[in-house]
Amino acid sequence: MDEALTWLGIPVPDSALALRARELLADVAAPFLVNHSVRSYAWAVELARHDQLQFDLEILYASAMLHDIGMVPAYDLGGDIAVDGAIAAERLAVEAGQPEPRARTIYDAIASHNDETMPPDPAAEVVLLWDATGVDVTGERFTDVRSAIIPAVLAAYPRLDFKREFSARFADQVLHKPTSLAAEMAARGILEEIAQAPFDS
Repeated sequence: MDEALTWLGIPVPDSALALRARELLADVAAPFLVNHSVRSYAWAVELARHDQLQFDLEILYASAMLHDIGMVPAYDLGGDIAVDGAIAAERLAVEAGQPEPRARTIYDAIASHNDETMPPDPAAEVVLLWDATGVDVTGERFTDVRSAIIPAVLAAYPRLDFKREFSARFADQVLHKPTSLAAEMAARGILEEIAQAPFDS
């Protein structure tokens, strides 16, 4: 599972939760979204190194794998995509035998990753997912990722026209949920930021 990350020196957990999260993602999400999720995890580990931040490998991995599952129709409950995804991820964590506090940290990381600002006193995994998804979506903190590792991560998990595909699904959320956080983000210019991210696609 994600051997390419291991070869790059990025640790990957092999717990029941990690395996179930990765399998669920592969089963239900489009390839561009799968690769985005794996890249987000890679960037999160890199940012932890840069910031010298300690984190729980299993919680961060599961959170990264499932952070956008709310975009998948079967997991879209009609609310905010991050919160809908957080609900699914927390449920999976509990079913995998995780104690409630750990499952809740996964919920918190996913539910808040699209917020304009982080919650007060966030767990390390919340901070890392928030920052890492920014790297992959808009290029925020891109320069804090080791430049030597970026081409290898992109080669192993190509973007697959990510900007266009992700923007289209985001715009669909705005269309169907005009009072949602996605609509607020669009009004603040997220689609333009995605288009200008420092990636080819």
